[in-house]
Amino acid sequence: MKKFKKLLVASVFFTSLVGPQLVIAEGVFVLKAEQAIFATQKALALGQQVSAQLKPQVVRFDAMGGQLQALQQRLEADKELMSDDEVLQMKTQIQNLNMEYQQLQQYLSNAKLQAEQNFLTSMRPALDKVLGQFIKDNAPALIINGNSVIYSVQSVDITPTVVELLNLEP
Repeated sequence: MKKFKKLLVASVFFTSLVGPQLVIAEGVFVLKAEQAIFATQKALALGQQVSAQLKPQVVRFDAMGGQLQALQQRLEADKELMSDDEVLQMKTQIQNLNMEYQQLQQYLSNAKLQAEQNFLTSMRPALDKVLGQFIKDNAPALIINGNSVIYSVQSVDITPTVVELLNLEP
């Protein structure tokens, strides 16, 4: 009886080590939902719209960057020829321009982030609908967040399929 128990324990232990490798994961899919949403035609249109809306600020930002760089180069090149007051005045001008430049950069980043967040929120019902239909049609055992996956074969990634389905949504 003791030998049988030992044999049973050994076989259970062996199965616990080897068993997971023997299981075939049928019906397991990977989805990168945010990537799918931002790969849609609506997302591309939004990107163009946001770029058009922010174009004046981007042009101003680029011009300020060039102006800031030119002032810094001028200060370095002409520092020896300038009086202490002129150097101080130019450093103050550079500092003020740099602060304004950083504020504009922050504004542009926030505007883009806000547009992206609003878009994600607006697309969530469409994603839920598409996933519901996918689940109904394919009866998956599991859909895993693709951003958390270390490795998967491409055949289980449904992100391109979800993009196609989202593009069909009105």
